[in-house]
Amino acid sequence: MLGLAELWEKISENADIESKRLTPKATEHEETPRLLIEAHLSRLKTRCRSRLQKLARLGSGFANAEWYLAPSDLLPAWCRTSPPPQIHATSWLDGLRGTAALIVFFHHSSQVWLPGLRPGWGSNPDAYHVMQLPILRIGFSGGAMVAIFFVISGYVLSTKPLRLAREGRHEELLQSLAGSVFRRGPRLFIPCIVSTFVTAMLAMMEVFVDEGVARQYPRAETLWGQLGSWVGETLWFVNPFADGTGFEENLWTIPTEFQGSLLIFLCVLGLSRTRSNVRLGWLLCFVVYWLWFGYWATVLFVGGMILADLNHGRRDKCDDLSWTPVVQGKSWKRRWVCGLLTITALFLLSMPEYDEAVTESFGYSTLATTLTPPSWQNHWGPGRWWPCLSSIMLVAIIDQAGSDSIFQRQFTRRFPQYLGRISFSLYLCHGVTIYTVGIRIANFFFGVFGDDTNLRYGTSLTMSALVVMPLLFWMSDVFTVVVDCGAVTLSRRMMKL
Repeated sequence: MLGLAELWEKISENADIESKRLTPKATEHEETPRLLIEAHLSRLKTRCRSRLQKLARLGSGFANAEWYLAPSDLLPAWCRTSPPPQIHATSWLDGLRGTAALIVFFHHSSQVWLPGLRPGWGSNPDAYHVMQLPILRIGFSGGAMVAIFFVISGYVLSTKPLRLAREGRHEELLQSLAGSVFRRGPRLFIPCIVSTFVTAMLAMMEVFVDEGVARQYPRAETLWGQLGSWVGETLWFVNPFADGTGFEENLWTIPTEFQGSLLIFLCVLGLSRTRSNVRLGWLLCFVVYWLWFGYWATVLFVGGMILADLNHGRRDKCDDLSWTPVVQGKSWKRRWVCGLLTITALFLLSMPEYDEAVTESFGYSTLATTLTPPSWQNHWGPGRWWPCLSSIMLVAIIDQAGSDSIFQRQFTRRFPQYLGRISFSLYLCHGVTIYTVGIRIANFFFGVFGDDTNLRYGTSLTMSALVVMPLLFWMSDVFTVVVDCGAVTLSRRMMKL
């Protein structure tokens, strides 16, 4: 007796034979359309498969792009797409630069929404807010932060060349300097060109708020006129001897940064074959000379270079186990001296600027008049003299403290390091953010909570900050990845041509 499986096989075979017998053969005329349809369907299937693969790759790229979601360095560890940045010996400088960039944003924000805080404490009957006190007002002292920028630049740009000079690797030093000189211009100016182009287009579309604000962005009658104006401003701006661009007032520091960078490279090249003590002696002479004539930015760059050279000397001594950082030492006297010097530096850094009633401000009147050299009265006076000296002092204190000190640890945490990574983009984007969405968002919350009392005004500003600052961080993060890092890559490829 047949099993069920064998019986089912026989039934299937008989069914197949019967279907073939009953199915008529396709004629030549019927076969041709069917082949054409099958070929068309095959091509369509291939196209769909190719496009789906492209969309899948694009989606994968967006999913892996750090700039797509949010400031990536602030995401929790479990949802990051890249490993956290490594902390090295000079990472604290990145954190300090990022913190300074954030304070510059606070500085320009206070000019729009809190102009009453700008004068020094006690300079007029209304200037008695707690935030106007010395040291506390450093939270919106933008001029002092620019001084810190320049000191950090002098330090960072000269660190590697000075190390090569100390080790006698002069051929590598020349190669390093050649690459640094070539890349420095594109590194600084390409992001600025992109940001000013966006600014010009936004001004043409009347996106900026013009009513009731001090800053005005140029706008032509036609698009071609706006483009021509932007091209003219850009051609002047990339000139190393320029003083800024009309499409962004904050960029007056970029030509100064470029000049100072070239000066650092020239000093390293000229003094690379001298002994360390002789090199420091010449640099100190340069600083005294430029201090006398009021070249404050030059002093800051060279001051940063001196600190970098001193750091190399300390590291050489540390390798010989003959040196101990100030804060890491066991002596409480050293800790007290370091603390007092830090307070002094912060006190001088928070000094009001020349147009903020500094000569009538509490704690600064004597410094601003008697103790400021006459040659500096034509260089923004005490608003540049004392922050110039104190910014070098502050960086020197933090550098001397050592990597295990509380001073450097505060700037190697995640948030300061993130600010350091986006610091340049934050500096470029914050002005546009304030005068486009910032003022509009603030006006919205003024309409919701009111601004007729200090409590309502403060509440409105706080709610505005909770919206504007994350938006600014996100825009800066995108600009860093797309434009800033792209400028670095482009400058390296240009050098290999």
